[in-house]
Amino acid sequence: STLIFFISGHYAEYVYFLYLRRVWEAVVSTQSTGLSRMSEHGVVIDALPYSDQGYEDDRVREAAAKLIEEEVKRYHSSKNYLEHLPGDLHEKWETPAMKAAFERLDSRQPMEMLSMKRCELPQPPPGQKHDVTAWLSAVSNSRSQLEHQAIRLSNLELLKEYGVNSWTTHLQELQRLSESQQKHLQSLRQEIQDTNWARKKEHTEAGQRLQSLEGEWLELVGKNYSVERACGELEVEVERLERIRQEKMSQQLPDSSSDPVSGVE
Repeated sequence: STLIFFISGHYAEYVYFLYLRRVWEAVVSTQSTGLSRMSEHGVVIDALPYSDQGYEDDRVREAAAKLIEEEVKRYHSSKNYLEHLPGDLHEKWETPAMKAAFERLDSRQPMEMLSMKRCELPQPPPGQKHDVTAWLSAVSNSRSQLEHQAIRLSNLELLKEYGVNSWTTHLQELQRLSESQQKHLQSLRQEIQDTNWARKKEHTEAGQRLQSLEGEWLELVGKNYSVERACGELEVEVERLERIRQEKMSQQLPDSSSDPVSGVE
């Protein structure tokens, strides 16, 4: 029974130290694998997704989803994550028309319909049929409309003559911008890929290091347990030998006391 209590007590101690070891290794791996640089932004890495196992288990996913849902319910951000960005950047390119449109949207007012009054050729109203000023205004309006249409025809002729080259130049510029943005996009994707590969390499190395340390720790725990068990067995053996020695000494005491008496007789 003493040996059973000895083993069960050390098993509980083993489980407790196993928990402490995992916490300690998580902190050490965070600092030793270069992930501690994230602590500058208030982020502490305590998981190795590329190395840890068990994420494909549905029960693990459900437990993680519940934890996230609970944290979202009680989380209230008190930090402005955009405070490092300039707040008045949009005001530099806003035009008065854009500001007016934004104000209209904020007040939830409908957009004004396009007025076609300037394209109409109305006659003087019935009450001004004999008014010379009204007719002069109508004639002036018709002349403006006629000049407007003449300018449109001139623009169409100019576009027909020079528009092809201008449009070709515009398309070439758009193509150049598109190629430049595509190169930038590829560069960003390559940076993301390199970051993911570096993270995977760090996680894998950290996981292997953790497994190695875990194996060493388990080996040392096993050796310590073997030593303690051997020490316990030796203590039991010493106690047994001590009892045997005391029994022999107690048996020899009466014999040694009878020898002087026999010698006197």
